[in-house]
Amino acid sequence: MLDQGTHSRFLYHQADRAFEQNSTYQKVAFLDDEPEGWLAPLTRRFEKSRQRKIHRGYDQHVAGRPSNLEVFSMAELPVKTRLDWPQYQTDIVHLHWMAFFIDYASFFASIPDAVPIVWTLHDMNPLTGGCHYSGSCHQYTKGCGHCPQLADPCFKDVSRQSFSVKQKALRSKKLTIVTPSKWLRDLAKQSPIWPQSTTFHVIRLGFELDQYQVVDKQHARQKLGLETDAVLVGFGAEDINNERKGFHHLLPALEQLAPNEAIECLVFGSGQIPVGSNQLPSIHHFGYIDSLEKQTLFYSACDIVVVPSREDNQPQIGLEAMACGTPVIGFDAGGIPEYVLPEVTGLLAELGNETDLANKIAWLAEQPMLRRTMGDQARKMMEAEFDIRTQTEKYLQLYTNLLSHKTSDTTN
Repeated sequence: MLDQGTHSRFLYHQADRAFEQNSTYQKVAFLDDEPEGWLAPLTRRFEKSRQRKIHRGYDQHVAGRPSNLEVFSMAELPVKTRLDWPQYQTDIVHLHWMAFFIDYASFFASIPDAVPIVWTLHDMNPLTGGCHYSGSCHQYTKGCGHCPQLADPCFKDVSRQSFSVKQKALRSKKLTIVTPSKWLRDLAKQSPIWPQSTTFHVIRLGFELDQYQVVDKQHARQKLGLETDAVLVGFGAEDINNERKGFHHLLPALEQLAPNEAIECLVFGSGQIPVGSNQLPSIHHFGYIDSLEKQTLFYSACDIVVVPSREDNQPQIGLEAMACGTPVIGFDAGGIPEYVLPEVTGLLAELGNETDLANKIAWLAEQPMLRRTMGDQARKMMEAEFDIRTQTEKYLQLYTNLLSHKTSDTTN
C-alpha cells in the first residue's frame, strides 16, 4: 500500500516482536477501561463476573482438549480491547488474523458502524465458534455447540457462546470478507455469523516474486550441502507433526516406492520426524527455516514438492515452491486444486489415499522433462495470479468501490 502511495498503518499486538520497518508499523494501544464515577463499583463487579465466566469456560472446554487438536480461540478475552478511535480513525479498517488479539465485543464496538471493515480470512476461525479448521464438522452453519474439538462438548459450550458473541459484535458492521481461495469463500458464505449485507470476494495471496527466484538445481543442492543426484521430494510445514498438514500421509506413501528408485526426501519445519520402517528413502531434515534465501534454495533443490494437507486454505508451501519453478503434488482438498492443476503445474491425489499419492510421486519422478515443463508453467501462474502488485491493485480497487458505495459480490 505504501509503495502505491496509499496512506496505511499496520497495527500489531503489544506482545509481538517489533517490526524493523518505519513509523507506520505501530503496536496497537487499547484504551484503559478502568471505570469511573458512582457506577464504578457496580461496573467492576460486572467485569469480574464476566472474567470469571470466561475462565470457567476455558477451564471446562479448552484446557483439557486432546493434545493432537489444533488451536482453538475464544471470542471473549479477560481484558477488553477497545480502540482509541480518535487516534486511529481511518477510511478503511482491514483485518487479518485476529485470534488471541481482540475481545470481539469491545473491539468492534469501538469502530463506528459506518466505517467499512475489510477482513481477509486466513483460516475458518472468524466464521466459527472457535476452531480454525472444522474438519468434518458443519456446526458453524447453525451457530456451533457440541463442538468435537472441545473437552466436555455440550449445546452451550464455549463454541456456541463464542459464536453468539461474534454474531452480536458484527451485526451492525459494514463487512467485506476477502478470502485467498474460492474454497474458503464458499465455506464463509455458509456461516450465519455475518450481517446480511456482507459481501464476499476472492483475492489471491501476493508474493514478492523477485525474492523467489528459480535457482539452478545443482547449485541449490551444493549450497545446501546435498551431494546427490536422486530425485528430491520436498515437504515443509511450520510444525511437521501437525496432522492437518499430512506428513503422516507422506511417510507411508514414500514407504510404498520401489526400494531401488533413486528418490530422497527433503523436509523443513519444527518437530521430530517419526521413526519409520527401513523402506523409507533417505530423509534430510533441515529443521525450522526462517531465512527466505534458504527457503528458495530448498524449493529449487527439490524436483517435486508434496502438499498432502487434509484441509487448508491456500497453503503457501506449494505456492512458494511454484514460484521457484518446482511442480507440486497435493491432495485434492481445500484450496490446493485452485493452483495445482493436473499435468499443468503438478498432480492431485485423492484425499487421504496414500497409495495414490505414492503412485503420483513415482510417476512424476520418472518424468524429468515433464517436471521442467510443469515448473515453468507453475512459475508463469505465480507471475500471472500471485504477484504482490496484482494483489495490491485488487485491494485498492476494492477500497475505492467501498468508499464510493459500489461494492458487488465478486465470484472470480
